[in-house]
Amino acid sequence: MGLTRHPESTFTMGTHIYFRNHGPWWGGKEHKTNLYEVLSSSDNFKLGTIKWFGRWRKYVFEPAGNTIYEETCMRDISQFIEEETAAQRANAKAKKAAKA
Repeated sequence: MGLTRHPESTFTMGTHIYFRNHGPWWGGKEHKTNLYEVLSSSDNFKLGTIKWFGRWRKYVFEPAGNTIYEETCMRDISQFIEEETAAQRANAKAKKAAKA
């Protein structure tokens, strides 16, 4: 099925899960990248978070404890990470070009 993005919303819908964008303000300070919660569509249970991992220069998924996933959810999470990493890299490249 894939992901359904809602441009005016902070939510992206997957098949059985959804992603909530908390923006760059999390953990008591502002960051250069966004933080996303991954939640179950059926009961809004928090399955984990997606955040930027600087050493790898990409978004990563940090699962919540005692959670399990099947292939559809893993594909949605993987697709979301790939798309957000590409968008972040494009934004960083544009900002760098604007400074030059």
